[in-house]
Amino acid sequence: MQDIYEVKKKIYQISAITDRGQRLNPFVSSMYQEKLKEMEQLVNSLKKQNLEISEEKLSGEWELIYSTVELFRSSPFFLAIEKALNDEYKSNLFFKLHQLQVGSFGLSTIGRIAQNIDFEKKEFISTFDTIIFGLTTIPILGWFKLLPTFGGRVITLADELNLNDNILQMNLRKTKVSKVEGLNKIPIFSKLLMDRWYPVKEVWEKLPWNKESPSCEVSVIYLDEEIRIMKDIYGSIFIYIRPTISLLNTDG
Repeated sequence: MQDIYEVKKKIYQISAITDRGQRLNPFVSSMYQEKLKEMEQLVNSLKKQNLEISEEKLSGEWELIYSTVELFRSSPFFLAIEKALNDEYKSNLFFKLHQLQVGSFGLSTIGRIAQNIDFEKKEFISTFDTIIFGLTTIPILGWFKLLPTFGGRVITLADELNLNDNILQMNLRKTKVSKVEGLNKIPIFSKLLMDRWYPVKEVWEKLPWNKESPSCEVSVIYLDEEIRIMKDIYGSIFIYIRPTISLLNTDG
């Protein structure tokens, strides 16, 4: 069995050179598929360690560094949608269409993704920064930006957090979009919709096609003091590390 330090070192390397795993997504490109297999082997190597998984070790802030699917799918909001669709093919199709809708022509990109786990409050807070018009120039003709860069932080709160047999279970509660330091707020949209909580759970339960409350679960397949590896209900992998500096701001 490989040394844990060396395994994690290789995981960090692959995460960096593949843009958090997004260059391995066959929907984007079929390049670097050998790295996907290598990462799978590294994760399986860590799974064999059988280290203790506890609420104490899970608690605190984490940052996403790798995913085998679209980055936003690490949020409880999209995990709850995945569970509600109750079909892996439908889920993958839905999220691919969503990615096309928000990411076409590079107009929108995802920045830092963080999570804060609090078992005392039984809360799970997920955030991801979205950057709009990050690169809007006309090559050859000029290098000035045509449009300013906007963005925000999407915050999702899940409650009734529970760890059961190495599975994190939670219920989706509410979501909002807040300002990110260094990014301009989105014009018009910011005044109408930003910096206010939206009761996702209440709206969800009123929709006639939803037969149960929005909930989700993810399995913890490896955990130590610096890295956490999760698996969703269809086997997608998400890898998190402890951030060197805490940047999580959910107060808006």
